[in-house]
Amino acid sequence: MNSDYEGFEPSLLKPPGQQKVAPATENAKRTLDDLIARALAYSSGPELKELLDFSRRFPHYAPYNAMLLHVQNPGIRYAVRASVWEDTYERRVNPGARPYVVLQTMGPVAFVFDISDTHPIDPSHDLVPALVVNPFPTKGNAPPKAMKRLTDACAKVGIVVVTQDLGSNLAGDVRRAAVNGSEFHLRLNVKHTGAQQLGTLAHELAHVFCGHLGEDRAGIAPDRPVRTLTPQVQEFEAEAVAYLVTDRLNLDVGSVAYLAGYISETKPIPGYSLDAVLKAAGKIEEMLQGRFRLKKDRERRTRVTQVSLTSTHSQVAHRSLRGRQF
Repeated sequence: MNSDYEGFEPSLLKPPGQQKVAPATENAKRTLDDLIARALAYSSGPELKELLDFSRRFPHYAPYNAMLLHVQNPGIRYAVRASVWEDTYERRVNPGARPYVVLQTMGPVAFVFDISDTHPIDPSHDLVPALVVNPFPTKGNAPPKAMKRLTDACAKVGIVVVTQDLGSNLAGDVRRAAVNGSEFHLRLNVKHTGAQQLGTLAHELAHVFCGHLGEDRAGIAPDRPVRTLTPQVQEFEAEAVAYLVTDRLNLDVGSVAYLAGYISETKPIPGYSLDAVLKAAGKIEEMLQGRFRLKKDRERRTRVTQVSLTSTHSQVAHRSLRGRQF
């Protein structure tokens, strides 16, 4: 039930008279509006760290849904629909149990229940999800075919990924470059392990998906005021995405070390966009799962087909700032 936030706006409600919505759905939408507003207000290091740690326990949900669950109840251990509890885990939801709101594809919302609000149908056969028993499994290798799925998906949206010998200090970088019809050229260090390359690829893709390189023809990058995003903000967002993606895959690629200085009490977080981070992480996870698709009804953005020479020079000049260092 992994849900896609792409295209979802903080306010789901149209002006009165433009749509007919059942009262229950109307209330759900209002609740969702409020949850998103509250969740996107995470501003301190400890708040962000708590959210990232919480998200790791819910790899079966998109990052946005993990955020929504966290803001509703940080104590949730494992939540799925009532039908999943019954069909998969032979558990039944307790009468009067509190439902939690998440986004769903073709939504707008679905209701899920925490394991603490369920009971085994047969007390002698108590099935419990593996992540409840061990919420922090050992970190190891990247999932099989993960890199191939990512690079194949990148090729479909105009991102060329190559491996090169980049020495011992540079893990990878990304720049806007027109090569064989593509818009972005992304390099990975051939000397690094598969797990390191996956973390670097997530970091560099985050630069694209967070809009740090500007808009693109395929519509995968948001329209953000790039010139107002400092290098510090761009690197923080990219590393947060890399951490979120790899941590939910039980990989340790060093992102936590970079973020450690920010998710403490003493150092303020840069003026980053949690919305951009969660959306970028969601897109990368969809690529990993082979589910990423461009919206069929999305209009091609023609005004970005011609990138000015000045803009291109500026992006290449700042390429080193988008190079992941080890």
